[in-house]
Amino acid sequence: MKERVKRYMISRLEEWEKDITALADSIHVFAELAGEEYHSMEALCSYLEKRGFQTERGLGSQKTAFRAVYGEGKPVIGFLAEYDALPELAWPACPDSRGINGPGHGCGHNLLGAAAAAAASALADAMGQERREGTLVVYGTPAEETLYGKNQLLKEGYFKELDAALCWHPGRTNHCGEYQHKAMHSVKFFFRGRPAHASVCPELGRSALDACELMNVGCNYLREHVSTDVRMHYSYEDFQNKPNVVPEYGGVWYFIRARRRKTADEVLDRIRKIARGAALMTETDSEEKLLASGSETIINSVLSEIVYENMKLIGAPQFSEEDMSLARHLAEPLGLPGILDRRIEKPDGKIKEEPGSSDFSDVSQEIPAVELGTTCFIDNTPGHHWTVTAAAASGFGHKGMLFAAKVLAATGYDLVDDEERLGKVKEEFIRRKRENELYAG
Repeated sequence: MKERVKRYMISRLEEWEKDITALADSIHVFAELAGEEYHSMEALCSYLEKRGFQTERGLGSQKTAFRAVYGEGKPVIGFLAEYDALPELAWPACPDSRGINGPGHGCGHNLLGAAAAAAASALADAMGQERREGTLVVYGTPAEETLYGKNQLLKEGYFKELDAALCWHPGRTNHCGEYQHKAMHSVKFFFRGRPAHASVCPELGRSALDACELMNVGCNYLREHVSTDVRMHYSYEDFQNKPNVVPEYGGVWYFIRARRRKTADEVLDRIRKIARGAALMTETDSEEKLLASGSETIINSVLSEIVYENMKLIGAPQFSEEDMSLARHLAEPLGLPGILDRRIEKPDGKIKEEPGSSDFSDVSQEIPAVELGTTCFIDNTPGHHWTVTAAAASGFGHKGMLFAAKVLAATGYDLVDDEERLGKVKEEFIRRKRENELYAG
């Protein structure tokens, strides 16, 4: 019975393949940055409405977030959609009027959002056929690249209705959700000094740029004295002066990551001291703006096992010679062979460290959740790179997306159909949550 329903959902997704691909490609063309995803949100909402979902556009303080609901009663299963792009990653390169390369989906979120919407639609179709009780909620979550979207939605009370949340991310392998993202802080430090002519009267100036550079020197020395899982990266902010003007105002934007939130908090406190020291050395005033903070992922191995069962049932995508040829062509400038990995990683109950961060992790801190991955990108190509933007609109990218939609729909059905298994998912979440809290002290 269960496999028959899953085969039905798979067949529906295959029937809808052209529509799902068109949805993903339209979001790829929109390529809207974090917090600006109006067209992408509208495309996803319109798609879901045609599949019988009731949609709410704009959630709390976020105008490009949405909530789409189908059905009623328990359980309540969530599907998380992302759809923001990255700056300067358009493919093919499309310079704007200033000659600057525009935004692009260099993380594949166009595929991510489309597959989440399609999976929920297929499950809704099957539940309607069976007249089965249960509620499906698709959350459109903007601004993942700034670690803001889901965190802010959580603060404003969203997600808490869910019994479990299902998410996926395009990647280079087919994995079942045992990868733990790092905790992260996104924070800006600004300095205000005093402008002056840099040659005529430099002694009257107090340089915000000097403060930023001294702060970065201090942080670079700090790298020797933090644990090996810590990552610190920065970019300069708001400097538009000519060289003959002592810069009055400017700042530096830091991402601070660590395997555990406790460690990230400790490193941020040390960086704050460095910022104060830089201000003292340059006689400038400093201020801080904490943009977002996120925790590490709580892994749920019961959910990962369900995902694995469905991946094996469905089978990894078959990539054509055309797919492989394109992969080799895109990888050639990087000196890579252009491999598309079809293996399915078997979960083993152990946490695998993922060096990146995601606001998905904070959802996993509040409710049982899983984030699976499917092969949409070329093996060993870098993330946030033009090869990813190209892959996110390619035939092999589309196949990885459809595979993800099938797995998400089947996993959702398992949770709707099997109350006992959903109970085990919740039990593991409670156990892992307690372990996390004990570690944090």
